[in-house]
Amino acid sequence: MELRKVQEMGGGTALVSLPKEWVRRNNVGRGTVLSVDDHSGDTLTIYPFSGEKAAAKEILIDYPPEYLENLINGITGGYLLGYDIIKIQGKRRMRFEDREKIKKSIRQLVGLEILEEDAKSITAQFLLESTILEPEKILRRMHMIVREMYKDALTALLEKDEHLGRVAAERDEEVNRLYFLLVRLIRSSVMDAKLAAKFHLTAINCLDYRVAANLLESVGDAAVEIAKSVVSIMNLDIDKEITTSFVDVSDSLERIQDLAVTSFTSFVSRSDEGARKLVDEHRELTKKLQQLEDMFLSRSSEMVRQVWGILSAFYKISESSIDIADLAFPMHPIIR
Repeated sequence: MELRKVQEMGGGTALVSLPKEWVRRNNVGRGTVLSVDDHSGDTLTIYPFSGEKAAAKEILIDYPPEYLENLINGITGGYLLGYDIIKIQGKRRMRFEDREKIKKSIRQLVGLEILEEDAKSITAQFLLESTILEPEKILRRMHMIVREMYKDALTALLEKDEHLGRVAAERDEEVNRLYFLLVRLIRSSVMDAKLAAKFHLTAINCLDYRVAANLLESVGDAAVEIAKSVVSIMNLDIDKEITTSFVDVSDSLERIQDLAVTSFTSFVSRSDEGARKLVDEHRELTKKLQQLEDMFLSRSSEMVRQVWGILSAFYKISESSIDIADLAFPMHPIIR
């Protein structure tokens, strides 16, 4: 770390010298235009301004691998690390089955498209412009999908609609696609100060987004558990008191998740009001979950076995939502 004194000029202008090594490394000289981004705190980001687009980053993956799963993981890893071009180059012709699995893995990654393909190679490129993507919108989209997943699953139970239950579970694939996209964007922001400045993200913001995305992905997994449980008990005669309690708990979970995500994304205008509402909602939800658990235990053991997975998933969604809110407010000391 270097310490430098600020020199004051007329009109309130302040000057500070730039480190010699940084100037040399970035070819900064007389007349060079620098971009200065204010992070609305005590931090400035300074970098040479260039209208030219940065060169595309490329990664080469060899085929055939010892295990195809390793190659698939390499594609996902290259995507998450921010590579623009991912090329799978074979020493021999690709097997048809391997080619189809590789292409399927590429299609599961948002923005990654196959541009070239021949008997021995496949080249995919990330075609979305990172600067037009917004982490907050991607996170909110994840939030909306997982919220609707468990709502639709319980609607399927009430209406005995097995198709709706299966559709709710299948939407987890869309959640995973958005999760990978958000992780790629956040990792790129950590490595590129210019991109982070574009999104007004500090290092801690990037870390929080990464954690929040993971928690929402966990909510999606819990929603899948609910949907699968609903499909498996669709033909059972479950009394109305239990199904009504399911819907009541689902409504509370929806409100808590809404408050948690809103609190997290409102970096600038965080207020204690949102925290108070969330604490009140969580207290009510805890009572409802305990009542539901007591209700289960008063029923036959077969009934408990069939529906316990749904209750367990409810608890997981509640905990994940509180953990998201905890990124914005110190919730744990208040409610635990």
